[in-house]
Amino acid sequence: MARRKRLLKLILGILIGIFTSHLFTSTKLATFDMCYSRERKHITPVQLIREEDARASNKNLLFVGVMTAAKYLDSRAKAVYDTWGREVPGKVMFYSSEFSYSEHVPLVPLDGVDDGYPPQKKSFMMLKHMHDHYVDQYEWFLRADDDVYIRPDRLEDLLRSVDSKKPWFIGQTGRGNSEEFGLLSLETDENFCMGGPGVIFSRETLKRIAPHVEDCLEHLYTTHEDVELGRCVRRFAGISCTWSYEMQVILYHNQSGENAFTGDLKQKEVHRAITMHPVKQPQYMYRLHRYVKGLKIQNDQQESILLHRDIALSMQELGYRVSRLDFAELVKGLPLFPIHRGADGYLGDTNVLDKS
Repeated sequence: MARRKRLLKLILGILIGIFTSHLFTSTKLATFDMCYSRERKHITPVQLIREEDARASNKNLLFVGVMTAAKYLDSRAKAVYDTWGREVPGKVMFYSSEFSYSEHVPLVPLDGVDDGYPPQKKSFMMLKHMHDHYVDQYEWFLRADDDVYIRPDRLEDLLRSVDSKKPWFIGQTGRGNSEEFGLLSLETDENFCMGGPGVIFSRETLKRIAPHVEDCLEHLYTTHEDVELGRCVRRFAGISCTWSYEMQVILYHNQSGENAFTGDLKQKEVHRAITMHPVKQPQYMYRLHRYVKGLKIQNDQQESILLHRDIALSMQELGYRVSRLDFAELVKGLPLFPIHRGADGYLGDTNVLDKS
């Protein structure tokens, strides 16, 4: 009897797993379709921010600040928000120059900031705004460019594995290229997080540096935004960018420039990465998103097959044949698959099983 109860508990757990996987995939595809088909005529910036607030309600893991420019608001920025931006386990906001305006993305025009390059002031003032308005609402903060693709589910897994109460400065470590060696005012043990693939701050790190952004802007040694950000973090937070080879893989920067991610996406770098940079043209951002969604569907289908096999093996222990699982009962009056074949939500398709 005890053995039978254990089997019933196992089967119930497997059924819950299948249902969750099915629901997750369906919801993601519905959101994906909505992103591409939804008309956004005459949407004001205030309405967009309210929409994003509603989407992000009860999600307090991550705040993403996407640094963009007025000329990219209707192209790159829109592509980001139409794809991975709506799946962030928290909130995403776009930061551009003063007087910028968009009907496509939730936007913060930064006072006194222009779209000049390098965007040092824009970067520091974005971090200050993130701190002043959101520091107590989120555990992690990500500084992103408008040409980076992010897989929010994998990023969430990474962040939940790290203690957010400690000061962290996470990114792909840089020390400058060979031509810049010795010209960045870095000591032999100093580094910075490269801006392109994304830079992650814990709440504690942001709290330490935000009060000093003006000071950091007054003491710039180079024209590189990410180098100076790293210098500011090291000076006021007392930490450096994470020294880890793994970050070169999961926060992936493609060296092909404009041609990055325009060719065959069936590459190990794409499959392993959490962030991918740079995606310079919006059409390739949408294309990459479709490809990643396809990978997710394949993984869910494989997981469904494995769960169905576990159900079949467990039910065989209870004396049922695979071909009769549609009619199996866990106990008298409680069917294994309560939704009948052909109806929405049916989970008992034994055709996915290898019966050999």
